[in-house]
Amino acid sequence: MSTTNKARDRSADGKLLRKYRRFYGVPFPQGTPKWWRKLHMTRPRRRENKRICHLILRGADADGISPPLGNCKPHEYYW
Repeated sequence: MSTTNKARDRSADGKLLRKYRRFYGVPFPQGTPKWWRKLHMTRPRRRENKRICHLILRGADADGISPPLGNCKPHEYYW
């Protein structure tokens, strides 16, 4: 159940009050920039998954293809 979905958590115009807004993500100076993570970690993984799906749909043996590992991104560090 959401704790910020109540009427008392909203302003007169219905927007969520500022004190309940959350900041998702790490600011750049303390971590890896989002554009870099997307370019070097997320996109290559999605590209590999798409390639594997196309191979299977074209008739390749699904048991012979090893998909990328679980939640481990291919870490290439920015810093």
